[in-house]
Amino acid sequence: MTLRNAIKKTAIEATGAENPVRILDADVISTDPLRIRLMNNNKLILFKESFIIPESLTDYTVQVQTPHGIEMHTVLNALKTGDQLKIASVQGGGLYYVLDRVGN
Repeated sequence: MTLRNAIKKTAIEATGAENPVRILDADVISTDPLRIRLMNNNKLILFKESFIIPESLTDYTVQVQTPHGIEMHTVLNALKTGDQLKIASVQGGGLYYVLDRVGN
């Protein structure tokens, strides 16, 4: 075995995988409490503590400039039951990142 291959093998073993980030399909099965099911493993249900959701997939408030001045508006974009998602899983972390909804 060459030195290069030995270093590569050691690095792979240290991180646990050649591809430490996996992109997975998931769906929202409940919103209160928020629960997400991985599509490749129907038995794995993720609870709120297991993932990070970007602000763009929540209900949030923004300032909007109008002819009448600055107004506050709420964007209603929270996840809903039945939403299809793409999530990222980081190997060994046990934490999932919701990337986005999947369009119909």
